[in-house]
Amino acid sequence: MFHSIKSKLIVGVTALIVVLFSATAFQLIEEKKEELAHDIYVQTRALTELTTPKIADLYETFLAENSFVLFNRELKDVVFRKSDDIEALKIFSFAGEILYDSIAEENRAYEGDTRTVEESGLTERIKSRLPSYALEPREGEGGRLVYLKKNQDGTFLAVDRDERPIPPIADDERIANIVFPFDGRFAVQFDLTYAALDARVARMQERIILLTLFGILLGFGFAWFTSTRLTRPIQKLTQGALKLATGDFSTRVFVKTRDEVGVLASTFNQMAVDLQKSLEARVYKERVAKELELASKIHTQILPKELPQVRDIEIAAQVIPAAEVGGDSYDFISVTENKHIFYLGDVTGHGVPAGIVVSIANALIYAYSTSASLPEILINANRVLKLKTAQNMFMTMIMAQYDAGRLSFVSAGHPGMLHYKAATQQVEVAPTGGIALGMVPDVSKLMKEQELQFESGDCLVMYSDGVPEAVGPDGKMYEMERFKSSLMQHGTLQSADAIKSGLLQDVKNFTGAAEQTDDITFVVVKRR
Repeated sequence: MFHSIKSKLIVGVTALIVVLFSATAFQLIEEKKEELAHDIYVQTRALTELTTPKIADLYETFLAENSFVLFNRELKDVVFRKSDDIEALKIFSFAGEILYDSIAEENRAYEGDTRTVEESGLTERIKSRLPSYALEPREGEGGRLVYLKKNQDGTFLAVDRDERPIPPIADDERIANIVFPFDGRFAVQFDLTYAALDARVARMQERIILLTLFGILLGFGFAWFTSTRLTRPIQKLTQGALKLATGDFSTRVFVKTRDEVGVLASTFNQMAVDLQKSLEARVYKERVAKELELASKIHTQILPKELPQVRDIEIAAQVIPAAEVGGDSYDFISVTENKHIFYLGDVTGHGVPAGIVVSIANALIYAYSTSASLPEILINANRVLKLKTAQNMFMTMIMAQYDAGRLSFVSAGHPGMLHYKAATQQVEVAPTGGIALGMVPDVSKLMKEQELQFESGDCLVMYSDGVPEAVGPDGKMYEMERFKSSLMQHGTLQSADAIKSGLLQDVKNFTGAAEQTDDITFVVVKRR
């Protein structure tokens, strides 16, 4: 029943109002009781002081002369009609004889034996020169007796029977009776009642109870109204969250308040936007991941599974792919027993598009390799790539042909090969030229076949631009000079595979833990 915020607010606010009203009412009643009790004390003190001489005079005038009816009537006028707080009255002689009792003699005069005071404490009060106040017992305390001594300035001092100062009468103390001595001959006892005070307090309690009930109803209505205003936006947020949980990221919650709930609603809406963007980003990421996976498969499939065995040369090759698959590719084609073609290409861009371009280029080169020269192979491949691929997709390539000891090559905008000469143990950069495939429709005038003296012990290295552009931890590039120095160091090794491994290790030592941003590809050919 009390699981919802609304019901908790209603119960909490209503309970708070009840507690506040009750505490306030209790405080007001206690203060009012003390105020009324103090008024009774002040009024009866003044009344007893004023009426005691009159009562003594009435007694001597009427009652002592057996005029009971007149005495009773005058006594009512002097005392009982002036104060509702005095319920009974007794007159004593100084010797302790009871001369009159308003309760026993309400309708007729007393006739009988002499009545005397039997209580010693009362006798002391009758014979005292000071008026005395007998107080009712309080909770946890006994009743006490207070004598009032009037000072010259009209104030009163509370004393005991020996006239030593004691605590004054407190506002919450009730007076049982007052004994007021007069002229050393009489003493009058006034018995007080607090029935009028209790009746006024009871009426006050009734009014307070009615006000409390009204306050509860008012508080309940206020709590209902306030809780509804507070919980309605929360309900909207709850409904929005449930829709959001189903995957409806277009959900928005419209709350017009400017408090924390309004801020929460704005945050919720922003969260929905962020989740939508996050979902789109995740979908895009998954799509890209699938593309990269497909591109990686394409890249792997188009590379040669085995390297050809050629009588006069050794061949080694390797691709170190970057985190994002690129478009590096190489292949070896044995046209005849003595004629062999090998090449390395680098497509701009990454992913599936680059893989598709590489696949097309490899197929074209393989198709044209048996019936055309090196320039014609590239010219024909360029024509098809220009027609069938995107305008921003290009492919640089270096292609070489080894035919019975003679080596020739054609460059299509690719970095020049490195040529290690065993005779001089020096490294030269082979001439470059041409233009990337797929850029212009006709490249026939740009493709020039060149020959290279490839002697025993020499080594040729084809590479992608990922080698000289490899970046180390300090942000600097590997560059060609270091590459050439590495080939001079490793060119004396006996096998093409050993040279390839040495070159690759030097690049790895340079880059260290730096991120690889492009493919690193080597094709190494060594003349026996």
